[in-house]
Amino acid sequence: MGNKGTKRTWKSVALIVFITTFVVGCTSGSGEPNGSASPNGGGADGGSNVNVTGFPIAKNKITMSAFAPQSANIADLNTNWFTKYLEEKTNVHLNWQLVPGEAAALKEKKQLLLASGDYPDIFMSGDLTKEEQLLYGQQGVLLPLNKLIDQYAPNIKKAFKDISYLEKAITAPDGNIYAIPSVNECYHCQFSAKMWVNSKWLQKLGLSAPKTTDDFYNMLKAFKEKDPNGNGKADEIAFTGSPTGWHTDIETFVMNAFVYFNADNNYFVLNGGKLGTSVDQPGFKKGLQYLNKLYSEGLIDKEAFTQKSDALSQKGNSPDTAIAGAIPAGWFGEFTDASPTATRHKDYDPIAPLTGPDGASFTPHYIGIGNSVFAITNKNKNPEAAIRLADYLYSDEGTTLSNFGEEGRNWVKAEPTDKNTRGTAAKFKVKETSYGVGQVQNDHWNQMGPNLRSSEYRETAYAASQDIYTMDGLETRLYKATKELYEGHQPKEEFPTDIFLTNEQANQVKQLKPIITDYVKQSMLQFIMGAKSLDKDWDAYLKGLKDSGMDQFIKIYQDAYDKGYKK
Repeated sequence: MGNKGTKRTWKSVALIVFITTFVVGCTSGSGEPNGSASPNGGGADGGSNVNVTGFPIAKNKITMSAFAPQSANIADLNTNWFTKYLEEKTNVHLNWQLVPGEAAALKEKKQLLLASGDYPDIFMSGDLTKEEQLLYGQQGVLLPLNKLIDQYAPNIKKAFKDISYLEKAITAPDGNIYAIPSVNECYHCQFSAKMWVNSKWLQKLGLSAPKTTDDFYNMLKAFKEKDPNGNGKADEIAFTGSPTGWHTDIETFVMNAFVYFNADNNYFVLNGGKLGTSVDQPGFKKGLQYLNKLYSEGLIDKEAFTQKSDALSQKGNSPDTAIAGAIPAGWFGEFTDASPTATRHKDYDPIAPLTGPDGASFTPHYIGIGNSVFAITNKNKNPEAAIRLADYLYSDEGTTLSNFGEEGRNWVKAEPTDKNTRGTAAKFKVKETSYGVGQVQNDHWNQMGPNLRSSEYRETAYAASQDIYTMDGLETRLYKATKELYEGHQPKEEFPTDIFLTNEQANQVKQLKPIITDYVKQSMLQFIMGAKSLDKDWDAYLKGLKDSGMDQFIKIYQDAYDKGYKK
């Protein structure tokens, strides 16, 4: 479901790994760094041992050290079926350098290796930030890949043409590409700030799905006051959420009926190429007034701004009868049981973005690449073979086998009656054994490494049930809801989520961003909950926003945008 922001985004969706498997031709690069293996085939064992096309990649077997996380879902990468298949096909043996633990451990180990000079031939799954790519690329540690891609990587080159934003998103300001991402164009994740409403309650109360902010207010009033769950108790919670889930915060969905509001992209708005922020706009103030009204009338759960995700799930899974009416979330599994036998989730359907009093009707659009995973270091004696390895993983075959495992055992060719997410003929059908919840398997790489799950691949390749209220039909359910309700509500101009900063700019952002984010979040809560008055304290808020460094923050990103995106 996505590049996390975003973030607990992908952790929740990992409950159904295969379904939500998530969301760059070539610019001329600058000169090759001193001491590197030449991208033109001048490595010690270079081009003479590498087939330019076809398989195996290497005429005589070669070994590369490869950095990757030690996934809890993979039994042993050395004996993994796909690892062995890849070596047999390519004649490239991977000597794994695995890092156990969570993301923090991966980051720490990676930085230690890069700082010490004891880094591997390739980063297979390195979670390389834009700053790391630029820093170690310009130091000569990471090879520029432009010429390698141009000569040896037709699948990557094709991806540049097929995905409009991809190449620009991974091209550093010096014109070089230093790392390749894992592409996962999860369509419904791109529009994941959804609002789920209890349709059973709407039906019982004779209400239609709300279309405007007035409709939404009236619906919440009815949920709170008219006993829609029919148990004779005033136990209904009209509107709840949590600040810790995947787009389960109270503010985002509602605020977009007043102004374009995307906290995951620094609250940026773009108009005619000029960058600004939504959180100083009149629409932002009106949105806060509306939320304050909902809160002051008891329509927003008082715990919604502080409760953890497990507390939200307890309310969504309340025994005997539902007590929650409207809940924002990327998918229903954030607030209720998503196991195959569960039924409560069938009561909830997403609603379209609301239209506010001034006609605004936005939804945040989350699209981008994020950090890259694959890079070739200057220790690699066979850079041509390395880029061909990455290019194979970008093929449909490489992507399918690395993510799902062996044909016949983990997946089979689709029957003529099998439909994909779009409702057209599917290409293959994944067996349940390859994506069981919490399953430790040794059949595939479980989304590790570079691969290309474009929207076309995700939505057409594998079979998905057309019964949207079954778990096998989850992807279809989310796809249809996104297509019918949310697409088209994104702004016409969007500030890119993938943008390179210089080291100086990155250091400034690291100082400014937490100050600005904390200030905006705390101010929003104070205005919504009534601790501050929008009539008396708004001007002071604007001054505080300026004092927090927002103008400088915007200028940094405006300069980076002008350099990378303006022609």
